[in-house]
Amino acid sequence: MSGFRATKGGGATAVFTAQESDILTTLLRQLAELVENRGQAGTDSALERLLPDAYRDNPEDAAEFRRFTEDDLASRKVRNARAALDTLAVDARRRKITVTLDAAGVQSWLRTLTDLRLTLAARLDISADGELPASADPMGHAVYEWLGYLQETLVVAIDH
Repeated sequence: MSGFRATKGGGATAVFTAQESDILTTLLRQLAELVENRGQAGTDSALERLLPDAYRDNPEDAAEFRRFTEDDLASRKVRNARAALDTLAVDARRRKITVTLDAAGVQSWLRTLTDLRLTLAARLDISADGELPASADPMGHAVYEWLGYLQETLVVAIDH
């Protein structure tokens, strides 16, 4: 688990084990499917975090704003997740997967890592201030923390 490192031109690179790549691939696919199928989900705490109301105190204004913005925002989230997923497409025989991102790829990954963490936080009932309930799944929490680590190393890589 090495995280991201800076490359020339505002890019970044990371090396993932096959297991890490599998976890990311699964999460990215699930995220894209969740957002794509949002109309079928009913009330979903993850979607509420990914696509929050712009006006929490005014349902009419929130609905109007959502009507004009939700499809574009959801499409961007799906595109970003699929762009990140494309960088993980590798030969299944390899043990380590190197992901090399250009500046646009970095942005897709940053946005998608945020979306993955928001989704997991909703699923694990992690509060907005980061409090983890006692009943939280330890493996889910470990994945949540790992995604945060990846996000942090990516931010540091492009900040240099």
